[in-house]
Amino acid sequence: MGMLDGKVAIVTGAGSGIGRAGAILMAREGAAVVVAEINAPAGERVAGLIRAEGSQAEFQATDVREGGSVEALVAATLARFGRVDTLFHNAMSVPLVNNRDRRVTELPDATWHAIIDLCLTGTFHCAKHVGRQMLKQHSGSMIFTATDDALIGQAGIDGYTAAKGGVVAMTRSMAAGLSPEGVRVNAVCPGFVNTPHQGVFINDPAQRKVIENLHLLPISEPEDIAEFAVFLASDRARTVTGGVFPVDAGYLAFKARVDLNAVFQRDEAAS
Repeated sequence: MGMLDGKVAIVTGAGSGIGRAGAILMAREGAAVVVAEINAPAGERVAGLIRAEGSQAEFQATDVREGGSVEALVAATLARFGRVDTLFHNAMSVPLVNNRDRRVTELPDATWHAIIDLCLTGTFHCAKHVGRQMLKQHSGSMIFTATDDALIGQAGIDGYTAAKGGVVAMTRSMAAGLSPEGVRVNAVCPGFVNTPHQGVFINDPAQRKVIENLHLLPISEPEDIAEFAVFLASDRARTVTGGVFPVDAGYLAFKARVDLNAVFQRDEAAS
């Protein structure tokens, strides 16, 4: 038996990276999956992969920046499967952040609005329309992919940290508002993840070494994040809500790979 047998999951940003891994793994654990993706060929490929493995999947073209598009996503899910048990929300544009985000004093207004619209307003639209259905059911699990950068300072990405910081705050307030009626809300915060878009850094040996030294464990794969999302979606996490969980290979756990006792070792004989 799978951890998600009989459940219906909507996975946004499911055409690549963490969303793709989440959609595939949730299907393997027994869920019927709606692959929500703005990139139609990518979304169709993932839905096809899931069906080829013998599980149920439908692709739904979705732009989370548009409330009407998300409302149509929920309606299509209900028409096909009759309910929504899980939302795993990942819709994101890594190139937008990597190439255009800046510190606030150099951040163009257009870039700020683009990041906020996608990362924060997109979360609002998904939470609103999926949440309404989950309240009718008196059950459901929402899982938002945030980031470690929403929990610590990181120079040069002020639009992204503001948007994902908003997602973290929403996670807690939504949990407080919705959980008494059966809807759990949690967020996962990855560090660096070995996705195709991050390959420009991770595949360069010198840059990879720098990134590896920021983590205690090996750099996460998308499947590592997806595994945790499956747990949060499952009934095994029935008492877990309002949580903000770093799933980050130890990125937040330490300052640097430095043994301070060795660096600042005192000559006890001289003291």
